[in-house]
Amino acid sequence: MRVYDMHVHLHEYSDREVEEILDADRSLVVVAVSDDLESAWRTLDLWHTFGGRVVPCLGFHPWNVREGRVWEAWEVLRLAYRYGVPCLGEAGLDRRFVDEYTWRVQNEVFDAFVQLAEDMGVMLNIHAPDAWRHVAHRIGWTSRARFMYHWYTGPATLPRALPEGRVWFSINSAIRVQEKSVRVAREIPLRSLVVESDGPYNYRGLRLSPLMVRETVKLVAEARGEDPGRLMEAISLNSERLLGLL
Repeated sequence: MRVYDMHVHLHEYSDREVEEILDADRSLVVVAVSDDLESAWRTLDLWHTFGGRVVPCLGFHPWNVREGRVWEAWEVLRLAYRYGVPCLGEAGLDRRFVDEYTWRVQNEVFDAFVQLAEDMGVMLNIHAPDAWRHVAHRIGWTSRARFMYHWYTGPATLPRALPEGRVWFSINSAIRVQEKSVRVAREIPLRSLVVESDGPYNYRGLRLSPLMVRETVKLVAEARGEDPGRLMEAISLNSERLLGLL
C-alpha cells in the first residue's frame, strides 16, 4: 500500500536528501509543490530523476505577489500545460498582511490556476489561510478538476459543505503540536481526508518531513477514534482519487 504526502516542498531538499527520504520509506509517494518559476523547473527535474515516487505540482505561491514577480505565474502556467503535469500548486489566496491591490492580483492569479486545472482535469493544491470561504466560492460545485485545501485549519463546517469527490482537506504533521489540527481532523468526512507534511517547513520546533506522515495518520486516527490501519487504507485511496489515479 502506498503512503502519500500530499504537499511537500521537495525542491528545497538536495537530490541526496530526496533519495534518503524515499529510501527510508519505500512505500512513500510525495506530491511536490512549487512556489515560483525556479522551483517549478527544479520540481520537473526531480520528477524526471525519481519517476513515479514524485508527483510534480507546478504553482505560484500567493506570497510572491507582494514581491512583484507576477509575470512568473504566467510562465509557470505555460510550463504546466506544456509538460502536462498531473497537479498544479501551490497556488491560492492569503488574506493575511495584504492590501487591496495585492488581494486583487492574488485573485487574478488564482483564477488562472483554477481555470487551467479545470481545462486539464487535474488536481489543484491550494493555499488558503483566512481565505477558506473565498476559495470555496471560486472552485464552485461542478468541475473536471479536483481541489485540495493544504494544511486545513479553517471552519469545521466547511468540509461538510463542499462536495465529496471534488474537494479534499489535508491534515498536516503539525497535528503533533497544533490543537486546531486535532479539532479539524475530527470533522472532515472520511472520503475527503488526506495528509501532508509541508516539509521542510519549521513549525514550533518541528522540522516537518515526509517521513512524518505515517505518524500523522496515527494521530488523526487517535483524534477520530478510528483504527489506524483502516484509516491508512482509506487515506491512501483518497490520495489516489485526488491525484486521478482511480
